[in-house]
Amino acid sequence: MPVVAPGFLPFAPGREIAPEQMRPFTQCVIRDTARRPSPESYFLIDGAHQCSAPDHLMKKELILHGLAWGHLPAWLIEDELRDRRLISIAGAHLPGRTETLAAVRRRDRPHGPVAQALWLHLQAQVASGEAL
Repeated sequence: MPVVAPGFLPFAPGREIAPEQMRPFTQCVIRDTARRPSPESYFLIDGAHQCSAPDHLMKKELILHGLAWGHLPAWLIEDELRDRRLISIAGAHLPGRTETLAAVRRRDRPHGPVAQALWLHLQAQVASGEAL
């Protein structure tokens, strides 16, 4: 989800922000160390100033300190969104992304105590409707 720190933008943040409006502001991206880059752009804005971070936690810190804006996973910024240390600017023009997480296990052999405990925890979370 695309987020900014309060006061980062000189205009009111909202859901109708277009990529062109964000071009003058530094966009924080995760440094890509792959030898063969992916064809996916990961929401990069052409022509925008960029700074890079080695991981999501450093990216989050840069955004929290008002040095840049960028996309972060919702699970990583729940507290910051709730207490308004970060503001979502997700909308039609700057969408977030939904990932699907699946858990599978073999049924043809027994599992050790750690794998069994993990599986039972996942089942309980799903049954209770809580987010993982």
